[in-house]
Amino acid sequence: MAFPVGSLWDVVVSGTGGRWTMGTLILAHLIAYNETGGPGAMIGMAIGAVFSIFAGLCKSSVKSLQMYYIRTTHRTDFFHLFLAKWLDILALFSACAVLVRTLSSSLDAMTGGLVRMYILGRNSPANEPWPDVIGVMVIFLISGMFMLGLENTKIFGFLMFLGVAAVGTIIGVVTGLRGNFKQFTSEPILPEGISGLLSGAALSTFSFSNDLFNGNYCRRLLGLVVILVVLLSNELIGMCLTTLTKFSTNRDYEAVPMLAILENKDFHKAIPAIACLLVLTCSGALLELFPEMYYQIVQLTTSDWRILAKQIGYENKDSGSPILAVFTGGSLCAMLAFACPLENLIYILAASNVLATFLRAFYLLYIPFRPQYTEQQSDSSLAYSRLNSSIKPPSSQSSSHKSKKSVWFFKRPSTVSLAHHVLPSNRANKSNAREEHEREWLLLGEPPSPKAPDIPPNMESTVLSDQTSDIECIALAKPENCDTDEESSTDIDAIVDEYRQKMTVSTAGPLDSNTLRLPTATSWRFALLLIALIIGGSILTSTGLMLWEMNSVIVGANAVLIPSTILMLIPRYAQTTSTSPAVITCAVTILASTILFAASFLQSWPALLLWFFAGLFLFIRCDTWCCLCLERPTSDHHQTLIASVSGTKTTIRVPRPPKGSIIPARIVGHS
Repeated sequence: MAFPVGSLWDVVVSGTGGRWTMGTLILAHLIAYNETGGPGAMIGMAIGAVFSIFAGLCKSSVKSLQMYYIRTTHRTDFFHLFLAKWLDILALFSACAVLVRTLSSSLDAMTGGLVRMYILGRNSPANEPWPDVIGVMVIFLISGMFMLGLENTKIFGFLMFLGVAAVGTIIGVVTGLRGNFKQFTSEPILPEGISGLLSGAALSTFSFSNDLFNGNYCRRLLGLVVILVVLLSNELIGMCLTTLTKFSTNRDYEAVPMLAILENKDFHKAIPAIACLLVLTCSGALLELFPEMYYQIVQLTTSDWRILAKQIGYENKDSGSPILAVFTGGSLCAMLAFACPLENLIYILAASNVLATFLRAFYLLYIPFRPQYTEQQSDSSLAYSRLNSSIKPPSSQSSSHKSKKSVWFFKRPSTVSLAHHVLPSNRANKSNAREEHEREWLLLGEPPSPKAPDIPPNMESTVLSDQTSDIECIALAKPENCDTDEESSTDIDAIVDEYRQKMTVSTAGPLDSNTLRLPTATSWRFALLLIALIIGGSILTSTGLMLWEMNSVIVGANAVLIPSTILMLIPRYAQTTSTSPAVITCAVTILASTILFAASFLQSWPALLLWFFAGLFLFIRCDTWCCLCLERPTSDHHQTLIASVSGTKTTIRVPRPPKGSIIPARIVGHS
């Protein structure tokens, strides 16, 4: 199977090249030198690659959702997905700050540490000046260039690729000349225990892009190949670092370990060359990740999200750049780079990236089991279905006002008094002999919903009540300005004849369980209990791994495996797209996310808590006070008015279903 060269280049460069550069030249070195040693880094990066595959499957499925529909109908789901995107933005902020920190340290190393002495007036810790004035100047320079219209072209990606190849070649040469290959057997695999291994795996997750599984089968296969290539390059760097350095817990934290390794191996003259190459590669990666960061901010101003004001996404007519978004993103990156040490930055990067994956997997786990319609009023509900042309027009009958069954009223736009005339309706004949002559869809006036599950063509789409199972009736309005019963009867007969040819309104009993199994209230509550067990088992497993308590690990793993297996037997809606992950995939992703998050939680929780409250305040403000950000529904949002097709304009008042019961299927045409 041959892939186009242009498509391969777009996959590698767009969103992936910067992560690959950062993982190969920054994260792999930091893990091997400061976290868990060379062998542990190699194992951890393999774990991170497997985790990124599951994360990519979840993210590709979330991207196919209709955010406008979720925003207007399910506020909790919308906040859930917004929080995942909010954490993605924090991860990109941290990644840009890490790149700037490394670039600043490399610029300082090119002058032998004189720059930080001139700026600060004193000497600072090796390879990590603080406060990082150089990094702030770099971010302001990059932000100004993007505000003036700088675009990340293929030439920057090509230079970044050459820089990574050159640094890798130098590392290989130094390994061949001064490497100690006996350390493969003498170096401990887990010098920091299982917690060090998991922290290294969490730090390496960002180097694998989770945007590679969007599209068809060929593109997803290409994304898997790219992940394997990135893993191979990281593993080669880890092998070289295993021979060049011996892990020690007594060393100070190094911002650029490669410079310290060259100094220890007496390659002093190569330090300026390596520093120049690191400046080149970090600049290329920054030119790729920085636009991705501020375009994520711009997406929050679009009609799908409507979290931020539209003015933030304003594009200058001369440069074509979103000036306010670039300024906002650059300012926040400058704050992180100025005040936050590199050790805390990489843990914030890992924790936010893993937590965003957890939120997506959790959303995809529970959404298929939740009934799509819940009844909210005490009245019974009705449904539309096409009227078979072979059925004879039914006769009208009178109905009592004291009936406990709800009715739908047809009335004119003016204020009218309703006289109830009931019309019985029959279900459509299930014979397939006749060909359908008309295809009328019921328009409920709500925003577009996801694709409805496949339903047999002759099955009535219904809104079910827990009390009604027989055929019900419709009620028609009688205009109060009619003088005689004859005129009223004529109007009613005309309306009945018109709607009889188009549709019929009826209530129906429960669908046959052998035909279609859909979620109910009972199955939804049981699924929630199982999902809670999965979350609890994941927390127990991660705690047992951190404390190395095997009994807790075994109990927690069983608490995840058994409920996820039972969930596969519970009625749920069919997946709407081919990229939707299975239940077991979401459960495994939740378990892995919880374990990796526990390994990076202690050094990142203050930043995550602050970022969460900032997002919560922004979401509540836009939902409550900012009328320009969110579209408000009509004042009478419990009722939907639909115009009829008759010459005289008639409206249908559609009440919501009664509270306490579940509609197990979508209404046909509500797509």
